[in-house]
Amino acid sequence: MTPSISGSSRTIPVIDLDPASFAPFGEVVQNPSTHDGTPNLQRVEANQGSAVKWLNVTKMRNWYDLGSSRKPASVSMNMFVCKPRSLEHKDGKSVFPVKILERHPFTPQTFVPLGLSKKDRGTCYLVIVAPTLPLRSRSVKQEGGLKPIYPVPLPERKRSLRERLLGARANPFTNDFTSSTTPAAVPSPGESKPKGSGLPDLENIRAFIARGDQAVTYGPGTWHAPMVVLGEKAIDFIVVQYANGVAMEDCQEIEIYAGNGGEGLRVAVDDVGEQQTSARAKL
Repeated sequence: MTPSISGSSRTIPVIDLDPASFAPFGEVVQNPSTHDGTPNLQRVEANQGSAVKWLNVTKMRNWYDLGSSRKPASVSMNMFVCKPRSLEHKDGKSVFPVKILERHPFTPQTFVPLGLSKKDRGTCYLVIVAPTLPLRSRSVKQEGGLKPIYPVPLPERKRSLRERLLGARANPFTNDFTSSTTPAAVPSPGESKPKGSGLPDLENIRAFIARGDQAVTYGPGTWHAPMVVLGEKAIDFIVVQYANGVAMEDCQEIEIYAGNGGEGLRVAVDDVGEQQTSARAKL
């Protein structure tokens, strides 16, 4: 059974997807030469000068060594054919209700749209994300009644004297200088680390509209809505992530219901048309 939490009733505005605004949640993958030079990437000539290569457009790091199962993960590449979502209409306004969020605790997840032009006026997609609240307690009561309680990374085990000595001198069995215990990799500067095991911060949820020439990478552990396509046709997405087959380590979901009988969280879809018009005017 999917756990649930309550959220205040309010309408979330939509803004254009850009690397700076989306940075707390992940990365925007786009051609800097057609997006005002953003993001700032290293450029090299490739294919005998017939192509431009932008280096390291997104970071795909495997964090499954932090999972409680310690089961290794491998790269998974799937296709999601996402149909346009149903909207709610009230008082002449169209809104998308946010009723579920999910996260992938130990892996980034990249969505690459296929066949959608940046000039497409009839179809677009929304990216809905939320920050992670600090973890208050591991008790079910204080964590919103969630069962099972979401797993947290295992605490670092204190190494024995033997392990410390082996890490400081050559291993007598292999004649090398590698410790018998392999430490976890250290993140590089600027690399997005897992967000932790707290609940989503529903008071600071954000919504972005993506152009057809933009892909998006959710950072590891980032709470986000399942893909939301709006408009006239389905979008084919290539989705790249790591996975190890352990359900609670690959994906965690939480349902959101309206507190005090209100209308719940909604994205102002009527703003999308205005955003698209603004974006096209900049082309």
